[in-house]
Amino acid sequence: MSERARIRRVGFSAGLRWLPAGAELLFAGLGPLAGLASLWLLISLIAVVIPVIGQLFLVLLTPMLTAGVLVGYDQVRRGQAPPPFTLFAGWKEPSARSGLLVIGAWSIAGSMLAAGVFIGWLGSQISPEELEAAMESPETLVQALEGVSLGGGLLMSGSIFALVLAAIYFAIPLVMFNRWPTMASLLTSIKAVVVNWAAFLGFGLAFMAVAAGLGLILVLISVLTMALGQFGVIAGQVVILIATMFMQMLMAGGQYVAFCQVFGFGGDDESPSDDSQLMA
Repeated sequence: MSERARIRRVGFSAGLRWLPAGAELLFAGLGPLAGLASLWLLISLIAVVIPVIGQLFLVLLTPMLTAGVLVGYDQVRRGQAPPPFTLFAGWKEPSARSGLLVIGAWSIAGSMLAAGVFIGWLGSQISPEELEAAMESPETLVQALEGVSLGGGLLMSGSIFALVLAAIYFAIPLVMFNRWPTMASLLTSIKAVVVNWAAFLGFGLAFMAVAAGLGLILVLISVLTMALGQFGVIAGQVVILIATMFMQMLMAGGQYVAFCQVFGFGGDDESPSDDSQLMA
């Protein structure tokens, strides 16, 4: 594909199918993809142990690791079995490596900007001394927030964060698979998300349904493991980690399916139907 965007507009029903289609790919290549997920989970656990720097490093690398998972899904779709180190496919490709790192830096900068806007909104209503004291305990924080308007701050910071997510959603596969320049990928991703707002609405509803079902299962498991004492607590934490990683892999599968449909990648080049319109 050239750098000129060929974005397909798909409908609400297509977005509803992204997660189920991603789940089909996940279970079709469950063994190999579980290897990628295990390695991703190990990296995440190591990063979390390192205060501040480890978490920032993980956010910086997340687009690259996501790109590796997308490559894994692509290989499963083609009937191949991706080895665990496919997770580092983005690092192994010099033409994609720098772009994926820039996307990670964009994610960090955007998240910090969103947080800064929200803190600035609070700072306009609460003095720095009151805010610092409120952070020392949940009770003090609740008291400090009484009578404080959060709506405007949440709206502005949420809008910035949504823009960041929209920019990186398709930018990762565009850089990884199509070798597009980073800025062109970020801008095209935003355009594709805006054009396909109805599909993302369906995708969001599907995600909420899956998350609610998974959350209910985790609550039931937590209740059962409480009867097992300390062993039950440990078992419950392991189950939560596995469930979180499963959801992350499922979301990556949905992202891969969405990319294939919206950009006609991987053979999805058939003529647009009533629910699919090719955009310039």
